[in-house]
Amino acid sequence: MKHACPLARESVAPARLDRYLTRQLRKMPGFETVSVSAGYRLRAPDEDGCNWSGDVVPMYGAHASHADIVCRRLRPIVRAAKARFNLSE
Repeated sequence: MKHACPLARESVAPARLDRYLTRQLRKMPGFETVSVSAGYRLRAPDEDGCNWSGDVVPMYGAHASHADIVCRRLRPIVRAAKARFNLSE
């Protein structure tokens, strides 16, 4: 969905985006051992102006929640991060 008035995104390094996504997920009980790696950089920004894919990769530690639960919890986190951040060069 294209936004009528897109806000300027903060440019962050991929490692910083990974840490941000991981911190957001770990705020929820039961996800303390899951880390997240951000999606890949797009050749050109998408229709909303975001330059990374949003296809994040969860990495599970011991006693992590089931994969489909992690994916469900990640969806709104990734959606908000795509609206807020672009990957720096």
